[in-house]
Amino acid sequence: MNKNKKLIALLITPVIILCTSGLKVSAMDHQHRCPRNGSLRESVDELKENGTLTEDDVKNIHSYMIKDRQAKEKEMKDKIYNMECEKIDKMVSEKVITKEKGEKLKAAVKANL
Repeated sequence: MNKNKKLIALLITPVIILCTSGLKVSAMDHQHRCPRNGSLRESVDELKENGTLTEDDVKNIHSYMIKDRQAKEKEMKDKIYNMECEKIDKMVSEKVITKEKGEKLKAAVKANL
């Protein structure tokens, strides 16, 4: 039992690190401190101030950026899940764990993402 806990911890630790760092980046994006978004945010503000963009335009841009970020986060989670499943499948094929335990481990990984 203790061996399985160590195995799960070994598999999940990189996922937690990646997800946590992704959340920090997302939080920074939301606060507009991320350099990648800085010029876009500044440009939107500038065009709003000079009347080129309306309040609705700004809301639409903001909504678009949120959806885009969410799609990228989902894509990242899917990639991580698929990589972890490949590892689990390899463990099953090498008889490290049973197929049934491998499926339960996949379900746990998915729930933890």
